[in-house]
Amino acid sequence: TPTGTPSTPAAPALPAGYRRYSAPEGFSVALPDGWKRLATSRVGGLAYRVTFGRGGDAPTLAVTYSERVGPDPVAVWRDDVEPGLARLPGYRRLGAVRATTYQGRAAADLEWLAGTGDARTHTLGRGFLLGGTRGFSLRFTTPAAAWDDAASRLALKTFLRTFRTPED
Repeated sequence: TPTGTPSTPAAPALPAGYRRYSAPEGFSVALPDGWKRLATSRVGGLAYRVTFGRGGDAPTLAVTYSERVGPDPVAVWRDDVEPGLARLPGYRRLGAVRATTYQGRAAADLEWLAGTGDARTHTLGRGFLLGGTRGFSLRFTTPAAAWDDAASRLALKTFLRTFRTPED
């Protein structure tokens, strides 16, 4: 019988042109080459948002952590987050808020458009619970005209596949 220590799961292989970023807050995610941390906002010790991108406009990835989320990720998007989004110029939700699981945790997706003309953006937000009242959301935003481009699809897939919480 084999002996030794149990192995930990290997980090997912990264696509060409991506590198792993480890945040001081404890989470990590693979980012495309040329992307950097653009902005950080905090609400006391209870919440923060870190935004990544090349600089300038979309595409971006926003990672938000909160210690004040409810127990239902669908309700969090619908009741807590969407009312603020609805004030964005040109806001339009695409489909329903969808319950899902993410990395074995209760999660929900919200997809929306905002802005107008060439400035129109398309965002997918995935919120998921860590337990208690703690949760994360990942928001990938790109120009609406580029949503179905191969680079956008790869970026979204890679962000969702490689994101790790401080507990992982």
